[in-house]
Amino acid sequence: MKIKKIIFDFLFLVIMGVGIYGYKLHALALEGNKIFEYRCTNVNPHLIIYKKSFINFADYLKHPDKYTKEEIRGVWNGYLAGMRLYVKEENIWLVKQNEFVNRWDYRLFEPWYIKLLGKYQWKMYEAYKEDARYLLGIWDNNTFSKSINDKMDEIKYNRDKYEKLYFDFFDETQAIIDWRKFFGRVPIPEKCNADNMIIPDTSGILDWERNPDALPVIENVDPEEVS
Repeated sequence: MKIKKIIFDFLFLVIMGVGIYGYKLHALALEGNKIFEYRCTNVNPHLIIYKKSFINFADYLKHPDKYTKEEIRGVWNGYLAGMRLYVKEENIWLVKQNEFVNRWDYRLFEPWYIKLLGKYQWKMYEAYKEDARYLLGIWDNNTFSKSINDKMDEIKYNRDKYEKLYFDFFDETQAIIDWRKFFGRVPIPEKCNADNMIIPDTSGILDWERNPDALPVIENVDPEEVS
């Protein structure tokens, strides 16, 4: 009888432990989903706007006859306004995400590969934000120097590095067999859709953005007007 009781108690503790662990994993997944939804609804829209505006501006430089001065002024000011709002919202997201991944329960319960993926993601978006912030600084101050160029080279290196690490490792994690994934499954938030999750790719379109002398003479947008 004592052996049966020991076995029963052991199984009970195992089931209780798995239940508590699974509950915490699911709770963390729900919290992470809220932060993901914030990104979809507050960060990505501004990122998409300024990326699309940049694509339109690049088209203007290649085909200037297609646009009037008023049209291109609107495109350029939309580019700057979208970038300013993106930097503001990205900063908020970075704080939210940093606080989340440094919580005691996240650090204790989340699998190692989720933690590593989160690290790569945070570093990637931080580099995106810094790249935009430095571009705004060049435009606002109409200044450029070797130190700024070196810093932007570093930022772009980190952006490309962590972007590759994140997406490559994301694919690798899909092949990992882990029972804990069952508890971490949550549906994509309803507010996240193709309109706010697909970011236009502007890499390689133009290579002039660091040189203020190459920028067009366009009236600068007032940050207060878009805040």
